[in-house]
Amino acid sequence: MHDPTVIHTDLELFLTGWYRARLQERPESVCRDVEVDTWESWAAGDPYPRRLLLIRDDSGPATSLLTADRTVGLSVLAGSPENPKDAVDLAAIVHALRTEIPSTDPDNPVSAVTGAFGPHSVTETQPRARRYMTFTLSVVGKAL
Repeated sequence: MHDPTVIHTDLELFLTGWYRARLQERPESVCRDVEVDTWESWAAGDPYPRRLLLIRDDSGPATSLLTADRTVGLSVLAGSPENPKDAVDLAAIVHALRTEIPSTDPDNPVSAVTGAFGPHSVTETQPRARRYMTFTLSVVGKAL
């Protein structure tokens, strides 16, 4: 008998939807109108969003037939380099919400958050202040 063929959910797709929903539920004004995406659309000529959460899956090792560890990078862009308060506040909320990601919901691939770094400042030349953080997530695949 062969082991089952296992696939893992698109973690970026899951997390962008998850964070969109959670941030919309938050009462803090800094959580209003946050664009959640996987790429910096202004690189293609779009205008800079007022508030943006970027999510990137950096992959990671398989830990068993069904499980894997994934490192996810999250960038918060808001405010300005001269006044980064919105970026600092939004990044703190995004970071705090990580504890709510794991679930036993069958549509949620995340079983645990096993590590988190940041948020920390990223110095760059652009109109928004950036705060960056990483999470290590244990994920569970599904048999085909």
